[in-house]
Amino acid sequence: MSWTRTLAHGLAEHLAAAGVGAYRPTGVYADHETGIVLGAIPIHPPRVIALTPYPLVDDVDQADSVLGLQVRVRSGSGDPREALDLTDVVFEVLHGATHLNLAGTVVHLVQRAASIPMGRDESGRYEHADTYRLTVHRPTPHRS
Repeated sequence: MSWTRTLAHGLAEHLAAAGVGAYRPTGVYADHETGIVLGAIPIHPPRVIALTPYPLVDDVDQADSVLGLQVRVRSGSGDPREALDLTDVVFEVLHGATHLNLAGTVVHLVQRAASIPMGRDESGRYEHADTYRLTVHRPTPHRS
């Protein structure tokens, strides 16, 4: 498993362990659950949190990197407050977190950088996206 994939899996497990939602790598969720998924927002379940990490800055000499993390949420209904509730609960778990060991990847610091309403999807459910900056330890053969 790649380093980024391991980190994304660890983030999903961390949020699930904190009670934010359910994470199943199979992607099968009941309609009443808040699903935590990696990548794009699926059609099911109605209420979902999608995590997408992406690189921002990699130090050349030291094994430190900064990654962006998009946390995109979708409410299970046409109530925009439900999407805000999801972004708040994720914020409470992630923002300011330090020294996390997530499935073997080390995250030194998590900071929210932006929060943007996304409007409604084709079914009338509200979406919202938060962006986080993760300072991580990512050793490679050229960086120790």
